Order: sequence, then structure tokens, then C-alpha cells
Amino acid sequence: MNDPRALEQLRQERETFDQVKVEVEQWSRLRLRMGYVGIAALLGVAIVSGSVILNPSRYPAAVITLAATTLLVDILGLSVSIFKLVLRQGSGMRLKPVTSTRQDRR
Repeated sequence: MNDPRALEQLRQERETFDQVKVEVEQWSRLRLRMGYVGIAALLGVAIVSGSVILNPSRYPAAVITLAATTLLVDILGLSVSIFKLVLRQGSGMRLKPVTSTRQDRR
């Protein structure tokens, strides 16, 4: 492979692949961090709502209802978000070859 044009094309294709690889890694890390933040938020809401729900004598009925509703909505929202953003097939970028396949002419 001594053709300068082919060498330059291969260099550019490698560079493109490496750039996509870095972007995939960054998106994967971001999604992982988002998952951790979501779990921390869920735990925070669950602790506050749970303390209100488990101590009904200290709070009015409206606050208890609001705490239970908040807990339910937060759990459902986090579950849907995790499914749509993390577990769904095809979420995020996929690595694939960037080289073009071509038939050699005879």
C-alpha cells in the first residue's frame, strides 16, 4: 500500500474511528453517572417520604398522601427513565467500521 491517497484515507478513517470511540466512552460514563445520580435522588426521596409515611401521627393526612404520591411518581419516573435511556436496545452510539468497502477493479 504505497499509494499516498490510500494511506491518507486510511489515516483519516482511523482518526474518525478513534474519535467515535472516545465519544462512545464519554457517553457511557455520562449515562453511568446519571444512573448513580438517579439512584441517589430516589434514595433521598424515599427516605424523606418514608419517614413521613411511617410516622403518620406527626403529619396531617394531606402531607402523608402527598409523600406517598411523590414516592410512587418518583419510582415510576426513575424506572421509565432507566428503561428508556439505559436498557433500551440501540441507546447510545455503537462502534462500527468507518472504512468503505470497495471492489477492486480488474
